[in-house]
Amino acid sequence: MLALLLAATIPLKVANADELVVADQRGLQKALLQAAGADQGLNYTLRWAEFDAAAPLLQALGAGAVDAGIAGDGPFLFAWGAGIPVKAAVLLPPRGGGHMTAIIVPPKSNIHTVEDLAGKRIATGRGSIGHLLALSLQRKGRLGSTPPKFVFLSPAQSKSALDSGAVDAWSTWEPYVTLADAQTGARTIADGYGVMPNNGFLVAADSAIENKHAQLADFFHRMTKAYAWGREHPEEFAALLSRQTGLPLDVARKVASKQITIPTAINDDILKQEQEVLATYRAAGIIHGDRALNEAFDRSFTP
Repeated sequence: MLALLLAATIPLKVANADELVVADQRGLQKALLQAAGADQGLNYTLRWAEFDAAAPLLQALGAGAVDAGIAGDGPFLFAWGAGIPVKAAVLLPPRGGGHMTAIIVPPKSNIHTVEDLAGKRIATGRGSIGHLLALSLQRKGRLGSTPPKFVFLSPAQSKSALDSGAVDAWSTWEPYVTLADAQTGARTIADGYGVMPNNGFLVAADSAIENKHAQLADFFHRMTKAYAWGREHPEEFAALLSRQTGLPLDVARKVASKQITIPTAINDDILKQEQEVLATYRAAGIIHGDRALNEAFDRSFTP
């Protein structure tokens, strides 16, 4: 199944030291890098592979089909806990103030509060940042006494299920939150603000860290410059994001504003925050074992 998934998303070929294959989600990182002009003057070939969610992106990293990518802390630790050989290399502090991940419902739904989600069917990706949000709310006792019923689907399947009424809610992330609001008037019932760390990471396959450290360091530096440019040129970033991804310009503006952050090095405080994510997954029984959390991070990269 994994081989079929990878074959359907990117052309598999033997990696070489002169090429860095970077996995993106909905073209957001590629758009930012190109808008900033930070992809110029490379001494290696940069090839992009696009995914609609972090789970298949991380599987591709584990399979050696891509070298680096971006993922939220939830899907990253879920993949690492499952034994995928990948590490977080650069911290992306909470983008959008923690509002990038949200549980949404149809505009005419009778669900109006977090407590109304008790016992409801929530679509999300297993181990995704959306799954983490719902599990975190549940662990904090905010979803009522009856646990929700998770329906694990891809983003496209989740949207269809929500629109058709097959599920009651969708726990998802940007750009899907803003897109659903624009397209159908979907309402946000809860988001990640104050609920979980909301960290993201630039991640890399163990094999790439070993064999392409210089290329990774250069790419991470360029992404840091791109984020800095994005803070100063939000309208230009949004315009290119719209062209690259097909998102309506008004949606692209909102998504772009939530994307910008300041990449920084991973420190002990971040590990303390991520320990809570790991504990949430272990309490839910979807991560097993007692691997030390520090093994999930490589601190040799400085943005």
